Amino acid sequence: MARRHRILAPFVGLLLLLTACGGDDDQSTTDRPGTTTAGPSLGAVKSYRSVRVPESMPEPVAVSIPAIDVRGPLTETGLNDDRSLEVPEFGELSWFAEGAAPGEPGPAAILGHVDTESGPDVFYRLRELSTGDRVIVTVKGGEKLVFVVGRVEQHAKTRFPIEKVWLPTAEPELRLITCGGEFDQSRDSYRDNIIAFASLHEE
Repeated sequence: MARRHRILAPFVGLLLLLTACGGDDDQSTTDRPGTTTAGPSLGAVKSYRSVRVPESMPEPVAVSIPAIDVRGPLTETGLNDDRSLEVPEFGELSWFAEGAAPGEPGPAAILGHVDTESGPDVFYRLRELSTGDRVIVTVKGGEKLVFVVGRVEQHAKTRFPIEKVWLPTAEPELRLITCGGEFDQSRDSYRDNIIAFASLHEE
């Protein structure tokens, strides 16, 4: 996938109906059905002007979140042929390569599933993150970028906070996104998104 050096793409808001599966404190793992990996269409997407940066960061290759025992390589995801959002495979973490890379000004996004038919997945504990927890992103060449969590929010997919998540920022920021809330059997998807907001920590 070709790297797109821009902070905000015209299709900002694709995570409105993100279907990487999420969890709920009141729902046991054994009660969670399998989830779909189909992404949303562009029908309700708002358009924003792309902001280019003169020098882009190297691509991210791995992420570690010690507080919730998450660590692993990062794959690239972008858009499917039908312009719907591509989500990672179960058991994988991905970064949304059509937007900012972690470390560039603007909001970068890392996506993951929370569970499968057989049990918890990579972002099962995302909702447990607290203010001050660290997210360590390793980029090509070995440099480690440390982001600090500011808050974790839960929103209905029908009211996804597009501006809060995707509006351009002067400083590098990170969004960790999965699903949560109740499972909608008719849509084979969870009804909410869990979103962790983090900012780059400068030593």
